[in-house]
Amino acid sequence: MLMPLAGHAQLWEKARAFVDSHSKKANVDTLYIETPKEPWRISMDSYLSQSDLLMKSTVEDNAMFSDVEGNLECHPRIRTDVSSSVGVRVGYKGLAVHYAHNITGDKGRDLSVSGSGTWYCAHVRLHEFKTKEPQVRYEGKLYLDDDAAPEWMSFTNKWMLSSPIKAKTVVADGYYIFNKRRFSYKAAYRQSVIQRRSAGSWLAGAMFYYSDFRYDNNANAELLLYMNDVGRIKQWQANVGAGYGYNYVPAKGWLISAMAMPMVTVFNRVKSYHFDSNLRQLALDEEEHDIDELQPQDYRISSMGSESMNSRISLNFNARLSITYNWNRYFVNLNGQFYNFNYRHHGNRGRLNDWYANASIGVRL
Repeated sequence: MLMPLAGHAQLWEKARAFVDSHSKKANVDTLYIETPKEPWRISMDSYLSQSDLLMKSTVEDNAMFSDVEGNLECHPRIRTDVSSSVGVRVGYKGLAVHYAHNITGDKGRDLSVSGSGTWYCAHVRLHEFKTKEPQVRYEGKLYLDDDAAPEWMSFTNKWMLSSPIKAKTVVADGYYIFNKRRFSYKAAYRQSVIQRRSAGSWLAGAMFYYSDFRYDNNANAELLLYMNDVGRIKQWQANVGAGYGYNYVPAKGWLISAMAMPMVTVFNRVKSYHFDSNLRQLALDEEEHDIDELQPQDYRISSMGSESMNSRISLNFNARLSITYNWNRYFVNLNGQFYNFNYRHHGNRGRLNDWYANASIGVRL
């Protein structure tokens, strides 16, 4: 037991020595940026978050839907309830680790690690959630009467799933700060330094995004029919962009910070997993059998393999807002972030809007 503990202690000492030596290189205008003498920060967080996933599937004209003429558009929308969570953040100079767990709303959790210096900032966030109640919108020409012509219709139903749709997203973003002597990102979002006077800076940024949406469960065989047999979608995306951030100091101790950055997707790879099912086979054979003959508890799906492709270049958006008040060794902070990502793969496409708002109160030690 002593050797592993000693190894962890040595690793921590090396990491702290690296952070300390890196901090000493800071060359900032002290009239604008103040470095507190206390290196540690501990804060308690109250977290609000929501994920809004919209998937669009075009089911081409086929024999599975006898009451539909032409293509059927299916738009499942997974908008989670606004979830509240509690968490804790521990920071040492420019480094910080944060964990939050949902206490109301949809089940989920958040874990993030961040590091920042005078000229850079980097952040990695893991977000997981699941829901059983997607809103599904249908569009297409439907036969409402056997003796009448088809009519174009658009309607939305809440789909109650027996097995939840599970989602996992990982976002890693980093920014280069051009006005590093007078503008501090970590003053607004990490509270490791204090912005004393207003200043702004142009920013260059890069963002990596990974997502895994899956509903490949026997109980979801009917949803698979409407999603072109796709039961799982993975996406890898890399973005670059440029934007502007501004730290406004209206009075002593106060800081209002905003950042906006349009981003261009330079790499966008999508992998979809396809599934057959006994429900699908019965739907194709409906001239001899009624699809209602099969009960949901008897649904069975089977893998038909996967397919990967590079999606086209798209435009995404990243925005942040923060309000901070510092007094003595204490601080209060409100901050939020909004992400937007898009994907396209054959007849399936979609977008994810993901936002969070965080309120924290902390102390420097």
